[in-house]
Amino acid sequence: MAHTEMDFQALFEQSPDILLVLLPDAPRFTMVGATRSRLEITHTTLEQTVGVGLFEAFPDNPDDAGASGATNLRASLERVLATRAPDTMAVQKYDIRGPDGNFQVRYWSPRNLPVISDRGEVIYILHRVEDVTDLVRAGEEGAEQRGRAQQMEREVLARSRELDAANRQLRDANARLNQLDAAKTAFFSNVSHEFRTPLTLMLGPLADALADTTRALQGAQRERVQLANDNALRLLKLVNALLDFSRLEAGRLRASFAPLDLAIFTHELVMMFQSAIEGAGLKLEVECPPLSEPIWMDATMWEKIVPNLVSNAFKFTMRGSIRVQLRETATHAVLEVADSGVGIPAAELPRIFERFHRVAGVSGRTHEGTGIGLALVRELVTQLGGTITVRSEPGVGTAFRVEIPKGRAHLPVDAHINETPVTHAVGRDAHAHVAEAARWSGAVPPEPARAEASSVPGGRVLVVDDNADLRTYIHGLLAPHYEVMLAVDGRAALQVAREQHPDLILSDVMMPQMTGIELISALRALPETASIPAILLSARAGEEATIEGLSAGCDDYLTKPFTAQELLARVRTHLQLARTRKMLIAELQQTNRELDAFSYSVAHDLRAPLRAISGFSEMLVEEHSAQLDAEGRRLLDVVRDSTYRMSQLIDDLLHLARVTRAELRRVPMDLSALVRDVAQKLQQAEPQHRVELQIADGLQVNADPQLLRVAIENLLGNAWKFTGRQSQPRIEFGMDATQPQPTYYIRDNGAGFDMAYAHKLFGVFQRLHSEREFHGTGIGLATVARIIQRHGGEIRGEGAVGRGAVFHFTLDNKLGTP
Repeated sequence: MAHTEMDFQALFEQSPDILLVLLPDAPRFTMVGATRSRLEITHTTLEQTVGVGLFEAFPDNPDDAGASGATNLRASLERVLATRAPDTMAVQKYDIRGPDGNFQVRYWSPRNLPVISDRGEVIYILHRVEDVTDLVRAGEEGAEQRGRAQQMEREVLARSRELDAANRQLRDANARLNQLDAAKTAFFSNVSHEFRTPLTLMLGPLADALADTTRALQGAQRERVQLANDNALRLLKLVNALLDFSRLEAGRLRASFAPLDLAIFTHELVMMFQSAIEGAGLKLEVECPPLSEPIWMDATMWEKIVPNLVSNAFKFTMRGSIRVQLRETATHAVLEVADSGVGIPAAELPRIFERFHRVAGVSGRTHEGTGIGLALVRELVTQLGGTITVRSEPGVGTAFRVEIPKGRAHLPVDAHINETPVTHAVGRDAHAHVAEAARWSGAVPPEPARAEASSVPGGRVLVVDDNADLRTYIHGLLAPHYEVMLAVDGRAALQVAREQHPDLILSDVMMPQMTGIELISALRALPETASIPAILLSARAGEEATIEGLSAGCDDYLTKPFTAQELLARVRTHLQLARTRKMLIAELQQTNRELDAFSYSVAHDLRAPLRAISGFSEMLVEEHSAQLDAEGRRLLDVVRDSTYRMSQLIDDLLHLARVTRAELRRVPMDLSALVRDVAQKLQQAEPQHRVELQIADGLQVNADPQLLRVAIENLLGNAWKFTGRQSQPRIEFGMDATQPQPTYYIRDNGAGFDMAYAHKLFGVFQRLHSEREFHGTGIGLATVARIIQRHGGEIRGEGAVGRGAVFHFTLDNKLGTP
């Protein structure tokens, strides 16, 4: 093989054409190969060419202000990368450096051709030129040849204009294709709502009818309902496949990785087909031994891959067996699905993974199919960082082999990763494949389980959907167990929620007037509705839609079509959680009241003896100081200082308890004036400590005045204390306008702190400085942090030893009580 590759390289280098091979690493366009003709005409060697940027080696002549050859060539190469199509340039004038180092004028007719990989990516650009210098200069060599040269030049220029026009048409056509592709993707995304809502109304009642044991369907009636249910599942499978393709093309279908026991999940998926396969007289062989480690996997994607391969094997296997084997190598988990079916002709194998391609003339259990199953499988395997291959022999059978890397080194740097191992419940896609397989063999798939009665005694549920049929259907499901209220859109639902205070809200996403996302945001912004649990029901599938809903503040996200069992289970769960949350809140409030009473009691019990100690200490100082020796006076000072610090500690603990439980009452207030007032009182308390103050004016906030004063007193007091040893102490207060939300700061040039201990800043009883140098209880910043958090904000500190510190904090400036 190496000898053959060297022969090809030698053939290329000896080509009489002027050729250059470029990497698509714009803007450098590194040269990686050249023919001898190219090297000769440019007076260069292979060592001077390979690994060098094209425009580094061949720039325009700096002494020629009108030189544009390099600029035009760069534009052509960038068009090739953008369109992945060849680009032919008009005749260009190039300045080529000669052996003597001087530039020589050459006239070339260039053409740039992309080399495309199997995955559709540009991996090289072939730069080919024809030297027409003699042709262009022929007009300068005498009257006898001038006429012919001019004619040839006109032909060359005419050809160049034609090529330029063709290139413009090609670029316009490519732009229109891109627009059509974007329109197609948008169409699939928008039409999903129109598909999934009727599918919900089909699959829900059909599953209910098949599961109803009190009025069980019999005979032909049951068969008709089962047929409708199976075909609705098949329609769902097709819709999901088409939507997956649209998301793949738009770049919005991204794998979400988590550790998965691949053996257990694969075995579960395969065994769902056992009844159908064995019912058709085939043997199903499954080998899925435990693997040595979990595999980083998107379980939803794997759930599409395995059923597609198994159902495909079953579709084209009339007799014999289907074998599914999962094993591992040192580096990969390997899945192989092999059958003894009709096989695939060798000429068709290269196209087997093309979308919408179907092998002609092959008999199977059905002629139905869209030709997108295997294409989707390949795309999903690629998303997982794996590979899929196929081998087949007509009349013998086919084997598909999927290899997924072990470990996590192959995961994309921007991938969504969940470190917690997952157990994935089999979804409707897999059941749709099983139902279709059962229809091929005549076997009947397992019936869905009957919905259980809710264990929550009552509850008020608000159902919001602009589709009247779906409102009626959900009402019918919930009414036997709960009190149900209905609303036709988000705006009406918001009014009902404010007036009726339901225990749970079920809302569609895509609605007129106000969408479900907007409804959730509005509910969370109002104190009286902020804690109502909400479940979004949406036809929009995919991780990005789920993340959008959860980010808006919903508690759960259920994709249409859903089953009655799914809906009832989620409603029951969230009502139970809501009731538990209310009980815990009530218990916490009662505990807080008891803690308040305890705090005041402890404070009184501790302060009484402290006052006595303090009083007797002062009496000793005033009346008996002269009778005490130096050691006695020192010990008395220790007692007085300890009493003061104990009293300060009690006050700080009470502050901490109060700010955690006190009711938050926001009002508009002047934060600048508050900071200035606190600073003035600190200056009055320590007149000998002169600080340079810079306080920004006009900063307004909505906050609790009492609590915010406690926070500012602690922050400013710390800055005051830690600048005490500076010759020119300075404290600055202001707002950072570069942040996306108002961010306030207090900065000083004092003692600072080591950032290695920054995580301890806001803990209770945490000190970053020696108590001998700076007195304190270690509670002040913990109190500040809780006050800021009560206001819906965040606080962080930065500092350097001996260079000061700065504390940044935000406040949610909404009015009202959270």
